[in-house]
Amino acid sequence: MKTLMKSLLLLLLLSFLCFSCGKDEECQDADFIEFGQYYGYCAGERCIEIYKLDASQLYEDTSDIYPSATLNDNKKFILLPSQKFDLAKGLINSFPLGLLSETKVTFGIPDAYDQGGLYLRYKSEQTDRLWLFDNDLTQVPEYTHNYLDEVKRIKELLQ
Repeated sequence: MKTLMKSLLLLLLLSFLCFSCGKDEECQDADFIEFGQYYGYCAGERCIEIYKLDASQLYEDTSDIYPSATLNDNKKFILLPSQKFDLAKGLINSFPLGLLSETKVTFGIPDAYDQGGLYLRYKSEQTDRLWLFDNDLTQVPEYTHNYLDEVKRIKELLQ
């Protein structure tokens, strides 16, 4: 019985070491992410579409405040149906964590030529960051391209 207990304790310790983060790794779980697309020279309901996604629910911002490079918690979110959450839930786990190491907030010149921009925010216990991206993906880091394409695709499905 003692051998079994020692083996279980050793297995538990090894599991903890294998699945915990190393010194140089990002080890964060997002409380939520916000994502969306915005257009300044636009008329109508679909000019600013921003969503908030956590581990179990998806919300839509109804304030339609034009994004800036500073955090703004004046958004007003409404809960969306679980079917819409199911469409977007993969975005939280596939978030490009390399962005957390970036010093820039703005990539390219979002919405400068009436082409709109993409908005991302990552909030965890340790981090609260946002980024604005040009819709011209040649102006943004290559490692974000697939994720930003997926954000655009999900945003279209949610409308």
